Amino acid sequence: MECCECHRQTSVTAGTVFHGARVPLWKWFWAIYQLAQDKKGIAALTLAKQIGVCYGTAWLMLLKLRRAMRRRNERYVLQGLVEVDETYVGGQEPGHPGRPERDSQKKVPVAVALELNDEGKPKRVAMASVKRVTGHHLKRFAVEAIEKGSKLRTDGWGAYRSVAKAGYEHEAIKTGSGREAVQTFPWIHTFIGNMKRMILGTHHWVSHRHVDDYLAEFTYRANRRWLEATLFDRLIVAALDSKAVTYKDLTTGAT
Repeated sequence: MECCECHRQTSVTAGTVFHGARVPLWKWFWAIYQLAQDKKGIAALTLAKQIGVCYGTAWLMLLKLRRAMRRRNERYVLQGLVEVDETYVGGQEPGHPGRPERDSQKKVPVAVALELNDEGKPKRVAMASVKRVTGHHLKRFAVEAIEKGSKLRTDGWGAYRSVAKAGYEHEAIKTGSGREAVQTFPWIHTFIGNMKRMILGTHHWVSHRHVDDYLAEFTYRANRRWLEATLFDRLIVAALDSKAVTYKDLTTGAT
């Protein structure tokens, strides 16, 4: 479009996820619908077949939309009673069963926080990759995702004591590994399990560089699970409110 007075040219998609896109908007809307309505998301290969584009185009479209979800998630922090745990994203490796998998170089450590209501039921969840599962890195995650003054409920691992020193109350519950931990913290393990099923079931594998985008997709839907009927509209708004990113940005980590 061109202004009839100043003759400045612009586009209705400028400054949005759709800026500069050569793919018709209806194909973008179909991708948004799939991300909004399917709890397990959609693989780039599947989307490519549905809308008639190459795999690389579908992959880029989905990653741009996940980046919009990620920016939307960053507007909110958890508060009140918050359970915190850590997990690993990656395929099973021989010789590393259970918790010792944390030492595997092929797995991505992920910090998880779940806000609970007064009845002990889940409200909102936050997830992010961390460089290492240490008190220092978990503390950085907590400061970004959880409001100061909140009460952290964790297992008895010593690293969480240093996390609490960042300005949180702390309740540590000693558990064994495996089934006992799941029984003590059922809700946070439910969310972790659902996230892993999305990644392994739909995508099978994700690169370390883009783990946080896939986590953002999961948490965006999970935190709006009561708003499924309007989620398509909400994701459209998130896409319009998010600046465009390029292939180079997404593949070099520039954004």
